[in-house]
Amino acid sequence: MKLGRPPVGLAHVDRLEGPGELKERLRVVLATITGELSIEQACAELGVGPSRLHAMRRQVLEGGLQALEPGCPGRPPSVRPEKSDRESELEQRVRDLERDLEAALIRTEVALAMPHLFKQGSKKNSKRRRTKSRS
Repeated sequence: MKLGRPPVGLAHVDRLEGPGELKERLRVVLATITGELSIEQACAELGVGPSRLHAMRRQVLEGGLQALEPGCPGRPPSVRPEKSDRESELEQRVRDLERDLEAALIRTEVALAMPHLFKQGSKKNSKRRRTKSRS
């Protein structure tokens, strides 16, 4: 005894979206593949010859094969809307401010590590050089 849902078979075609005439043609073509209809019966139902029926069957199978081709993994990339001039200006402003902040942090760290470099009035040579006068 099998568990689960009973097979739906050709009724899957009814669940597809599309015109009823096309769904009926697909149902008949698939019935020839599953062996439920003979080629002659299918040709009579569709009003086509055997060569056309074989061409239709080939189109159905090729379309199914192409549909099963693996695609790109994951979600497709979202299309980002174009940035306005104002957004671009604000982003540039943020980058500038972040750069200025980083520079201020570095200056603060240097000032804390080497305070003697930042004393006002302090010079390397605190003695004034006297200019020699030529007399």
